[in-house]
Formats: sequence, structure tokens, C-alpha cells
Amino acid sequence: MTAASRVPTAGRAPARSTGQFGVVVFLASDVMLFAPFFAAYLLLRSTNSLWPASGVELDVPRAGAATLVLIASSFTLLVADRAHARGDALAFRRWLLITILFGLGFLANQIAEYATLPFAADDHVYGSIYWALTGLHAAHVLAGVSCLGLVFIRSARTRSADEITPWVNGASLFWHLVDVIWIAVFLLIWVLQ
Repeated sequence: MTAASRVPTAGRAPARSTGQFGVVVFLASDVMLFAPFFAAYLLLRSTNSLWPASGVELDVPRAGAATLVLIASSFTLLVADRAHARGDALAFRRWLLITILFGLGFLANQIAEYATLPFAADDHVYGSIYWALTGLHAAHVLAGVSCLGLVFIRSARTRSADEITPWVNGASLFWHLVDVIWIAVFLLIWVLQ
């Protein structure tokens, strides 16, 4: 290699890894997965004169409290991410565990709500889209909690925080996306009705 063909590296931004690109592509595909469910909800709502269906009474305060728990989990994860960036493994795991507990609390509430609903998925169109949209989101919360749990385990086993940084970043992006999607679900189903 000649001196003229060498490219100086000083001052250049670090290249993004293929892992980061893969996470971004995955998150984009996840948004595309939810988009038809939102579109179906809005279409069904516009074509049905009675919306929600008769007999459907949703517990708005309960869903609002669960929403606050999920939003709080994003903030605890941000604190965990900052602790990881500082190299404070103990604080990182503590805040990550709190985030996981918030996620599990949200899921427990979702299961309890499903158990008390006066309608099933096959009772009417509203029931179908309600169960599909909230069920899809609950599956994502479960996947996110599982992913954060794996990051917790990896962080406990690693000697260097740098080894798990891509995992931390990917799990964080996924979790924040799940939270943002829930805000849209909450607004559509419980607030706008």
C-alpha cells in the first residue's frame, strides 16, 4: 500500500456495525408489522356505526396506570444505559432489573385485564381488533422483557462492559419502540375510543 492510497482516520466518525444496522432494519420491520393493525383498527372504526361494540366498557384508569408504568420503564432503562456508559455495572444491573420488573408488572396487568374483559376475540369486530392489537403488543413486551433478562445475565457474566454494549444498545432501542407503540395503542383504544 502506497502512502498516497492510505486514508487518514483521524477525525472520522466511527463506522456503524452491521449489528446496529440489523437492529434498525428489525425495528423498521416491527413498525411495518404494527402499521396494518393500526390501519385495520381505524378502518373498522370508521365503517362501524357502534364503536366500541355494545357491552364494551374498558377500564381507562387501569390502562392509564399501566401506561405510566411502561413509560417509567423507558426512563429506568435510560438510567441503566447511562450507568453502562459510565462503566458502573452494579448500577446498570440494578436499573435494568427495575426496568424488567416494570415490564413484568405491565404484563401482569394486561393478563388481569384480559381475564376481566366482558368480551372475547370472536364476539364482534371490536373484540377481534382489540385482542389482536393488544395481544401483539403484549407479545412484544414479553420479548422485550426476555431480551432485557438476557442482557442482565450477560452483564453479570462479562468482565468488560464493552463486550455487551451492542446487546445493551439493541435491547434498549427495541424496548423504547415497544413503549412508543403502546402509547399509540393506548391513545387509539382507551382515549379516542
